[in-house]
Amino acid sequence: MAHAPINGSTLRWARETMFIARGELARAAGTSEGRIAKFEAGDTRPTLRQLEIIANKLDRTIAFFFTDPPDESDVPETADFRAGNGEPIPSRLAREMRRAEQHRDTVLDLEGRPEKPALVGAINRRNLVARANEMRDLLGLTEDFTSPEGRDSQVLNFWRGLLERHGFLIFQTTKVELAVFRGLSIHHDVLPIILLNGADSNNGKVFTLFHEVAHLANRTNGMCVLSDDVSEESIANAFAANFLMPRSQVDRIASSASGTALERAKAMADAFKVSVLAAGVRLRTLDLISNKDLESIRLESDRRWEDSRESRKNCGGGPAPWRIRYRDLGSGYVGVVARALEDERVDLLDASYLMNARIPMAKQMIDEYHRTEGLE
Repeated sequence: MAHAPINGSTLRWARETMFIARGELARAAGTSEGRIAKFEAGDTRPTLRQLEIIANKLDRTIAFFFTDPPDESDVPETADFRAGNGEPIPSRLAREMRRAEQHRDTVLDLEGRPEKPALVGAINRRNLVARANEMRDLLGLTEDFTSPEGRDSQVLNFWRGLLERHGFLIFQTTKVELAVFRGLSIHHDVLPIILLNGADSNNGKVFTLFHEVAHLANRTNGMCVLSDDVSEESIANAFAANFLMPRSQVDRIASSASGTALERAKAMADAFKVSVLAAGVRLRTLDLISNKDLESIRLESDRRWEDSRESRKNCGGGPAPWRIRYRDLGSGYVGVVARALEDERVDLLDASYLMNARIPMAKQMIDEYHRTEGLE
C-alpha cells in the first residue's frame, strides 16, 4: 500500500490551526491518536487514502502537506472567539472563517482594491447615538427611514446589499450551530468581513449585521452575543438598536403600544422588521422595560425560533443545496466570479473552486446570478 511522505510539522500546524484534537482527526482518518502523533513526528507515514481524508478534514489541499509549515496561522484571531471557560474556537467555525478570508482574497484578486468601507469612527457609550445617526448618513438614509416592506428574506437582502455596496463583504454559514455564534466580524481596512449564522432568523441576522458593524467601527474583530454582560457587546447592541430603531420612531410606536413587555416588543419588531429579541434590547436600552422583562423576551424568542425550526424540519424538503450555497456566498461574491468567468479570466473549474462547489452546482449559481441580474 502506497504511503505519502508528508511533512509531519505541517500536519501538526494544520491540525492546531483548525483547533482539531488528535483524537478527532484520528477518528476521521480511521486510525489511532497515537498514529496521528507518529505522522506528526515523522516516525511513520499515512496512506494516500488517509491523507485524502486528513486533507479534507483540515480544509487543505493534499499538496499542502508536502511543504514546510507557514510561519503564521491563516485563521483570523479574535479575543472573544474563546469562551469564558477557555475552550478554543470550534473547528467548523475556524474553517468558515478561513474560507471567508479566502473569498476576500478572491475579490481583491479579481476586482482590485476597492475604496475603504463607509464606516464611522470609534463607538463608545457617550457617542453611540451620534455614531448611529452618522452611519445612517453614510449609507444615504434619513432619520425616518425604516426597513422596506416585504418578506423577512427580502429585508435582510436589502440591508446586506446596502452594506456590500458600501465596502463590506458579507457571508453566511449553516455549518455551525446557532448556540456557538450568531455572527462575527473580521476587521480589514478595506473589505472587512461579516459572517452570519444561516440558522438564525432573517430578522435576527439584520440586527447582527449592525452589531458587527459596531465591532468593525472600533477596529476589532468580534462575535455577536446578544448579552449586555460584556461592555463591548453592550455597546455593539446599543449601536445596532439605535441604528435600526431611532429614538424618535421608537417613542412614537411605544406610545401607541400596550400590553406586556413581550407584546410591546412584538409591535416594535413588526414596525422595524427586526427580531422580537432585538426590539426587546432596544426597549431595555431606553429603560422602557426591565432586565427581567428582557430575559423573559429572550427565553420566549429562543423557544419560538426553535419551534419554528423543528416545524420546518418535520415538513421536509427545503431549498436545493445550490440555493443555500448561493445565499451563503451572496450575489455580490457570486457576481465577482461570474464576471471573471464571462471575461475568461477564470474557467468553470476555477469558478467551482472559488465557490467551494462542484462544477454542476457552480454552474447553477452562475446561471441564477445572470437570470436575476444579481438581485436576491
